Amino acid sequence: MPALSHALGPAAVLAVAAALYGKTPEARVLAVRGHSFAVGEGLTGRAERDLDLALEFLVAFLKERRA
Repeated sequence: MPALSHALGPAAVLAVAAALYGKTPEARVLAVRGHSFAVGEGLTGRAERDLDLALEFLVAFLKERRA
């Protein structure tokens, strides 16, 4: 596992949780497609729309789980 990396996959994140806390939480992956990776650029319009859709999905998912 790379030290101090932001590039950990879901399985590695859960392995860290297990190592630190002795248990693995229930987990889901929410991915947002990237469209441009130029240094110093902000989100493209397409990426902003995708992020908005992902957030809408997440909020609906969390509300449903609370019901």
